[in-house]
Amino acid sequence: MVKIYYFISACLLLFSCNNSNTQVSSSNDTTDTISSIKRDTIVDKDTITPIQAPKEETDEATKMILEFYDKYIRQQDKMPCLDNREFCEEELREIEREFLSSKLIRKVNSDELSADPIVKAQDIFIEWLDSIKVKKINSKRYNVYLFDFYDNRYDSIQLKVAKKKDRYIIDDIIF
Repeated sequence: MVKIYYFISACLLLFSCNNSNTQVSSSNDTTDTISSIKRDTIVDKDTITPIQAPKEETDEATKMILEFYDKYIRQQDKMPCLDNREFCEEELREIEREFLSSKLIRKVNSDELSADPIVKAQDIFIEWLDSIKVKKINSKRYNVYLFDFYDNRYDSIQLKVAKKKDRYIIDDIIF
């Protein structure tokens, strides 16, 4: 009888511990949705696969932002291309023309900036691809979060998006 009591107590304890870690979100508001790439481990830059939007429903602007940062960070990681510097810089300009408004391109490429406003940093880390998050604030504003490895926290970048023809572009970065 005592053995059965201990067995039932142990089972109840295990089930209660397992259920206490499960959280149910009751929010259906899309502005609370954070799209991110799960950060399990940091791996070599050659083994990082291109980031993709998560399986849950993600709006087109969020997908565009994730695609832009994937291409931008990968291209910046190649810089400077010692063997063909002009080609690498032209590739970067093509990425900017595809995803950024002309107003923002002028703002970003001005000589008075000491850091890259697209990533809010002077250095680019390929590991950011493993931890990038995008949060929709409203229909035109998004926050991008990149992990700061020195301070062990996320830094945010505020973006404004606009629809140009049938696709979204990043219209402004608030800094």
